[in-house]
Amino acid sequence: MQHRRMADGIAAALLTGSLLAAGSACNGSSMEAKVGQSITVTKADQNKTVKVATGGQVTVKLTWSPGTGYDWLLAKHDATRLRQEGEATTEPSKHPKPGASETRVILFKALKAGTTMLEFHSLRPFEKDVPPQEVFRVQVAISD
Repeated sequence: MQHRRMADGIAAALLTGSLLAAGSACNGSSMEAKVGQSITVTKADQNKTVKVATGGQVTVKLTWSPGTGYDWLLAKHDATRLRQEGEATTEPSKHPKPGASETRVILFKALKAGTTMLEFHSLRPFEKDVPPQEVFRVQVAISD
């Protein structure tokens, strides 16, 4: 009987230690994920809300065809919450051919907690007083 109690005690101690270690590992990894959080949004995220941590990066990727003269231009955002990082860049098509669409890439850094709407207009910059051909919107919720 005494051996059984001792075995039960050892098993309970091992189980408790394993649970504590697993809990610590989970807490550590979730904190790391929050600090380094980065998200990518595409047309599939149209009119959705996405979440990112303060200090994280939001990458916007939108398809465009440079030969048409249309480009994605930032129309609306709260610069106190999201700061554009550099100029928009382009990822070439995976299957390049004349007239193939490419991907416009715009990077933002999340500066402080809150929400902001990111809105882009697809238009020809040289055409004045013409409504955008297309509008892309996504709500960005930034957490501490």
